[in-house]
Order: sequence, then C-alpha cells, then structure tokens
Amino acid sequence: MDHPIVKKAQQVPAEVASGGAERILALDDRVWFKCRSGNLRAAVTRLEAGEADDLGLIEAGAAWWWVGAAGERRDDSASDFYKAIAAEAVREGKGRTGVSSRHLLPTEIDYKRLSAELALRTVLGIRRMVRELIARSLRDGRLWSASLTGHEITAGVRAVEGDAYLAIAAEGFPDGRMIAVILDSVPHMKQDDWMAEPGGAMGLEPRSGQIIYSAIIPAEAQMAILGEFP
Repeated sequence: MDHPIVKKAQQVPAEVASGGAERILALDDRVWFKCRSGNLRAAVTRLEAGEADDLGLIEAGAAWWWVGAAGERRDDSASDFYKAIAAEAVREGKGRTGVSSRHLLPTEIDYKRLSAELALRTVLGIRRMVRELIARSLRDGRLWSASLTGHEITAGVRAVEGDAYLAIAAEGFPDGRMIAVILDSVPHMKQDDWMAEPGGAMGLEPRSGQIIYSAIIPAEAQMAILGEFP
C-alpha cells in the first residue's frame, strides 16, 4: 500500500533486530512497538506461528508483522493515538488481570484476506514465470525450466512447417486448477487450443508426476510475450 505509515511499519522488523525499536509500555500484555511517520502513529506487533497454526499461514520459525491500529499524534489531548490506545487496553482488560490488547490482533477475516492475497500472489508469480520461460525459448529455441519448492515448469517453442509449437510440462502440481493457471498464462489462447501429450512432445519425455501440453502459439501471443520480456 502506498501509505506512509504502512511503509514505515515495514521497517519495524529491521529496527527490532537492530535494537532500535521503541515499545509501547502501556500495552504490557504482549510486545507492541511504536511506529511514527510525520504526525501519524501506529502500533506494530509480531505474530508467531502458534497464533495462526490452524490456518497454516505461518511456518515454524517464521513470523508475520501486524499493524494493529493507527492514528494521529495530538499533543496534550486524550484523543492522541498512544493515549487513546492505552485507554482502550484498560477498558478491554476490565475484569481480567491488567490491560488487554487482544482486540488489536487480527481476526478471522484478516487471516482470510491474507490467505487470498498469498494465493493471488502465487498465481500472478506462476503466470509471469511461465511467460518468461516462453520468451527465453522464443529467442534461442531451447527448453527452459524453473523450479519452485518441489514443483517444476518447463517450456519450449519450436518452428515446424511455418507454425510455432509450444510445449509446457508441469511437474508436482496435483491440483488441476494450478495446471489451468499455467496454461492460462499464455495470452491470446483458449482452453481448446491445448492438447495433452502423454507420450511427450518436442524433446520433453514425461516423468512420473509430470504432465505435458502442447499447442500452436499464435504470432500475437509471441509478440505480447516478447514485448513483456524485452
């Protein structure tokens, strides 16, 4: 997001690692850090794997950082951001021991949004990767491959009798929807343009867990891909 407090908050992990971050002392039920940009203020905390285990979003040893609240600095005013957030924590902690900042932590809808954003980023990344492999093959006629965490994608383009044939091999993608994402990465082509090649194609011999598709790649698709990767 192109917002000054978000950009500043993205620097907090490095500040914490270097010992330069300042804690919000009024929120002592967990560690929250101050974040300042101009007259803007925010509260930032680190979410550990155990706080989102059921969603599988945070791996062991990793962490996500969360902006729990943001507002403005107002000197000598009860509506000043850090004063207001401290008062909130006191109210939330009534009937418990001390203050409570649990209301500032992400809720189910926040984790669902994060999951959707990660899925979208994965899809966009795979689509870009496929087109880049095709662009490389269009230029030198070789097969090009890319590996990602147990998955592999290979693409190759060959000219045969005036037509350009494209072959794409995908390995380690058990979900058919991801195969659809890979094939849909090529512009100006429809689902019916693709043909499964169980016996292999263009020097690609199918391995266990690998599926190969081929198609004639039209000139407009070639130009679009080469234009994207000059």
